[in-house]
Amino acid sequence: MQDFLERNLPPGYVCKTELLAVALAFCWAVLSNLIGFLNGYLNERQALYLRTGTELILDESRVMPDFVTILGDKLQIMIIFALLVLILPTAIHYAYYYSGGKSIYLMRRLPNGWELHRRSLFIPLLYALLFVITAVILFLIFYTVYMNFTPEACLMPGQWQKIWSVFQ
Repeated sequence: MQDFLERNLPPGYVCKTELLAVALAFCWAVLSNLIGFLNGYLNERQALYLRTGTELILDESRVMPDFVTILGDKLQIMIIFALLVLILPTAIHYAYYYSGGKSIYLMRRLPNGWELHRRSLFIPLLYALLFVITAVILFLIFYTVYMNFTPEACLMPGQWQKIWSVFQ
């Protein structure tokens, strides 16, 4: 891992703080999405039941809100963080070449003219890709939970089509 980072980051760059910040942002984003979706979903699911004493009885006349309604804009934080972890570390990596020993002059003399850009952009692109892929995985998990744990009598048909209609 250390060798991979050394090959893909600016020479001499210490990335422990950067990795910690990205890891904390990632954990916070995933947890806030999980908690936010499950809270909204469970509240809506609970509203499908009537309480009679200690029993819960499914009221089949009630309808569960659509998946896209419950999901709302919860996954937007993942996209925002994907953009942030792409822009901020890239700017820091480029700025690193101009500080201290001014390694920008060495990088410009290298035979491979793209080495400077590769070392500045590659790791932030991986960070951003991590956030985007995680957003897709969370979306699929949330959809699976919605479809499998919502009582079928209260489920409106065509949920998958309603997701695509949002993008049109």
